Amino acid sequence: MDGKPISGHQFREALAHFASGVTVVAARTAEGLVGFTATGFTSASLTPPLVLVCVGRSASAHDGIVGAERFGVSVLSDGQEWMAEQFARSGIDRFRGVSLLPGGVPLVEGALVQLECRRYARHDAGDHSILLGEALNGFVAAGRPLVRFARRFGGFVAESIHRPTVAAAARVGGQYE
Repeated sequence: MDGKPISGHQFREALAHFASGVTVVAARTAEGLVGFTATGFTSASLTPPLVLVCVGRSASAHDGIVGAERFGVSVLSDGQEWMAEQFARSGIDRFRGVSLLPGGVPLVEGALVQLECRRYARHDAGDHSILLGEALNGFVAAGRPLVRFARRFGGFVAESIHRPTVAAAARVGGQYE
């Protein structure tokens, strides 16, 4: 590290190497359905149950998503890569060929997780808006998540190797084996 500020290119490259789950965030507006692919998604609080999603201010879905009272988050499964790619494109009908659950907020049928959220807060953060949503309802299905790493989609495979616990590390002098 030379103390120089990180360039935009270096920063994007570094963040591309952070493995992330893939979601579709969607809302129903007066103009119709709006949604986009989001990897900037995480839990923010357990009490109340809050999630956080980052929405680029220049994204075509920005105003519809951050302005909606309620929105849906669908965590995609490993067979839904085509959907992640479709919701990442501009200038197309992102919902073409996508089956949604019946009801209020748009939730992707067959997603690994479906969360119905109510807007809790919104904060400006550089070229993005941080949207906090309170999870009102949720469903978790069996399956494997779709993962994004180094600008590519893939799956998650759990390793079955032994990893020492904190207690085990303490027994061997505080060092992991």
